[in-house]
Amino acid sequence: MSVLMVALIAFTSCAKSTPESVTESFLKSYQNGDYAALVEQAHFTQPLTDEQKAEFTQMIEAKGSAEVEKKQGIASYEVGEVVMAEDGQSAKVNYTITFGDGTTRTDKQSVVLVDGKWMIDGGK
Repeated sequence: MSVLMVALIAFTSCAKSTPESVTESFLKSYQNGDYAALVEQAHFTQPLTDEQKAEFTQMIEAKGSAEVEKKQGIASYEVGEVVMAEDGQSAKVNYTITFGDGTTRTDKQSVVLVDGKWMIDGGK
């Protein structure tokens, strides 16, 4: 059992953070309606207090859940091309969401590299 735990820890610590992986995690959280996880995956230029995080989560949930419900949920998503900034510190990741009603939305997600880890760019 301890060998399994060591192997699991080694595997997860070696998992590489990429613009694609953080965007995929973001989309999976959106698909699952885990809006708190969306906020936790974001980097803000000014750190948010717990109260601000809760308010931001509620705002995102109000907007996001209405769209998802109206379109009968998220059936699938696909992460596409990554356009890396020249300095390598940020990128835009193209993605497509397919909703339960068959409609799709194609968009870009801004991501930033923070202390060696890619995060969703939360802006302010």
